Amino acid sequence: MLNRESKDFYNQEFKELIKEVDALKEKPTLFLHACCGPCLTYPLSILLDHFKVTVGFFNPNIQPLEEYQKRLKTLQDFIKAYSQFRKEDIPLIINEDDFEKYNRLFAERINDQEGGKTCLRCHAYRMGLAYEYANDHHFDYFTTVMTVSCKKPSKELNEIAEKLALKYPNTKYLYSDFKKENGQYKGILIAKEYQLYRQDYCGCLVSLKEREEYKKKKALEMNLKA
Repeated sequence: MLNRESKDFYNQEFKELIKEVDALKEKPTLFLHACCGPCLTYPLSILLDHFKVTVGFFNPNIQPLEEYQKRLKTLQDFIKAYSQFRKEDIPLIINEDDFEKYNRLFAERINDQEGGKTCLRCHAYRMGLAYEYANDHHFDYFTTVMTVSCKKPSKELNEIAEKLALKYPNTKYLYSDFKKENGQYKGILIAKEYQLYRQDYCGCLVSLKEREEYKKKKALEMNLKA
């Protein structure tokens, strides 16, 4: 048995749970929190083999509104096309959480670095919204696609979900580390196949500002070299 500190621990836990699921007489239900279309691609492609999947878009961090709508439409278009490809229904639940409420709760992000403690609180907040829905609607399992991204910490995301599982005991947590076994690269290939819009910042207004400043800096460096 792998130590919890092993880099392969959560991927191995995922595989062990999948064995248990596959031994059941019928597929259990899974509520899958998705942050965007590109990150959904690979996790959905493997989870559909084992679960009746419902996707949840619970992301008030994505701003401004135009960007939120763009990412949501990308997600909807992919689910529609992939449902046809797989010949099965993939329901989508959209949570219209209050953007202003989110901004009040995470106002300190302006003083924190990308990937810092405030970002972890943001992940926990969104996963909490989705896990609560899964619990209240009697889904058998819950997980998030965010572990597919190399910019998201799989260990911390799984630890967040473990705590949520204690709060919402009706729904089991499915451990994951979707970035393992080239998961992110496989997802990129699927996203390209379906010509999905791929954003270049995490979601919140502070991350957008940081990205714009980074691009200006790189453009200035390129001009100086020219």
